[in-house]
Amino acid sequence: MCKGKNFFYGLLSGVLLSGAMAIVPLKSVFAVEMVGTVAKNPTEIPPPITRSCPTKVTVDLVIKEVMAELAPGKQFWFWGFAEKKDDVVGPCTVPGPMIRVMEGDTVVINLTNDSNNVEPHNIDLHAVIGPGGGAAVTNIEPGETKTLQFKAMRTGAYIYHCAGEGMPWEHVAYGMYGLIMVEPRGGLKKAYRELTNHKGTVEKEFKEFYIGQGEWYIKPGVEHHPDIEGYSLDEDKAMSEHPDYFTFNGHTKALNDPSIFGNTMMVNQGDMVRIFFVNGGPNIGSNFHIIGQIFDKFYPGHYRSAIRNEETAYIPPGSAAVFEFEALVPGQYLLVDHALFRVVKGASGFLHVNKAKKWPHHIYSPEATGTGH
Repeated sequence: MCKGKNFFYGLLSGVLLSGAMAIVPLKSVFAVEMVGTVAKNPTEIPPPITRSCPTKVTVDLVIKEVMAELAPGKQFWFWGFAEKKDDVVGPCTVPGPMIRVMEGDTVVINLTNDSNNVEPHNIDLHAVIGPGGGAAVTNIEPGETKTLQFKAMRTGAYIYHCAGEGMPWEHVAYGMYGLIMVEPRGGLKKAYRELTNHKGTVEKEFKEFYIGQGEWYIKPGVEHHPDIEGYSLDEDKAMSEHPDYFTFNGHTKALNDPSIFGNTMMVNQGDMVRIFFVNGGPNIGSNFHIIGQIFDKFYPGHYRSAIRNEETAYIPPGSAAVFEFEALVPGQYLLVDHALFRVVKGASGFLHVNKAKKWPHHIYSPEATGTGH
């Protein structure tokens, strides 16, 4: 399989039998897009909210079913979300595009099921108060579009996911989840004040990143596409909760391989860091930890109810949270699910803190290189 190019597969509708052409409708002709990866760039985040007055926010999402690499040598049939802007559909990613709105906003979601897809889909946003979180009014067959409008009522980080066919477990297991952040009026704290000398301070913005964890249950064969080599969901493994892989951002090496996004989470010594984290599951909670860091704040709901000085935070499947901390000491830091055998299955990544000042010997001595793990 070639990466980065689109290939389409189908079935012949006619076969030659006994010297005559018989038209046999074996199956509808479906197309599947082949892409290199669905790994989400952790720096792809909407800009912070800076207004105080509610407004209408429109988000156009397109659901796509694609073949992409899940782990080295393993091509998987992903279902996922892509964002449409100015009639241009972006890439299908896991997690899906981050949505950023403010408490009091009227949010309009235009959801399209790509015409090349096989499955029906919809969207359930945990930030929505109403039947199915929106799923009750967004069921769509391939080629259809439906619109959901809702009021963002409660500040917090929330998951959104597909609940198509009344089987959210299946659709989430294929990669259909993302994060919607409902910020307070005026937005989250955008910047912090850093003392530059004895005479004054400077405003510095938070360095923000977006991470989604999920686990994967795979078996050989691609449903509806028998002529494609690859993997799809193993429902027996999923029912028994025995995953083959865990990922941060849709690939077992998405955040640790420099050829994907292993060098993307880069900050300077002294920066304040904010991570938006969503756990798609579908079954297993995340025990998120950065080895060598302590979270200044961790808030799964309202930012004023933040837990302080947290080491490892549990994020249930189907939930999201925000982490904030100061990068005080330079070095390479390992991001893990601290149920540590999951690291071997892919739940790991790197945060790089560049040296920008003198080494802080009063905090950590001697100077270090590497992660220690």
